[in-house]
Amino acid sequence: MVGSSLFPTVQVSKLKGKIPVFGKDAFIIRDMNRAIRSQSNRIAPADIDLVSFETQEKDLEIAIDYIEEEESADYNRLEQRIAKQLVDIMLLDKEKAIADLVQNQTNYISDLKHEITSSYAFDDYTKEIDPILIIKECMSAVRTRIARYPNTMVIGDSSYNALINHPKVIERVKYSGLTNISTKILTELLDIPNISVGLSVYSSDGSTFTDVWSDNIVLAYVDSNSGTNRSEFNPSFGYTFQREGKPEIDTYYENGGKIKVIRNTDNYCVKVTASDAAFLIYNTNHL
Repeated sequence: MVGSSLFPTVQVSKLKGKIPVFGKDAFIIRDMNRAIRSQSNRIAPADIDLVSFETQEKDLEIAIDYIEEEESADYNRLEQRIAKQLVDIMLLDKEKAIADLVQNQTNYISDLKHEITSSYAFDDYTKEIDPILIIKECMSAVRTRIARYPNTMVIGDSSYNALINHPKVIERVKYSGLTNISTKILTELLDIPNISVGLSVYSSDGSTFTDVWSDNIVLAYVDSNSGTNRSEFNPSFGYTFQREGKPEIDTYYENGGKIKVIRNTDNYCVKVTASDAAFLIYNTNHL
């Protein structure tokens, strides 16, 4: 699960709220020279745009008959396994929601997305292209928008494998004595501190798996603060706004106590708060 690296979680006390969208007034060069006994150089306060968010409750439960508990070797472990199953299912749902959002090219500004065509596919090693240069050019496009380079990259597993085995990438590190290229090496090549590979899968029919993260790369500037220093008021590509006290596991009984229900409840929303702080490179593979 790597979606949280793009949308870090902040706790909110209300279902609905508004947060400021950061502008670019602070980058304007102004005349600040003041003559003796003249007035100070007053400027108008920056206009603050607000973006709204509204969290949504997520709820899932599993019922156990008292006979099932009595017949189990360890009913405490049975309940723990069911609770973990509920958590895993809901985490996968959140992961796919984030992946669907950030891998949809229609959600990006026109000059902050780039489709890799078959003429220079990352997995076609006969092409004379350097994917590292392509990624760096896309990083520069983000900087022209927000004055910061992306500090986070999420890459699908198929794109990752095409990248680490690319001759141009291997050429860059072959004299370093390294035999395997990893996310750590890519961090040094690209100067991106946070690189995550999306490995999660889902199934529509219960038998075949599909990658949650396709052959795409998301480059984003994300709030790197943690703990009490993290706030929705810090500039970031986006956040997961989560109600305080959630997620929560609880239990209740039905049918006169013969059925015990284990329930997992969460309440959150995933929100892009700075659309110009991310770049999508999509369809990297064609073989």
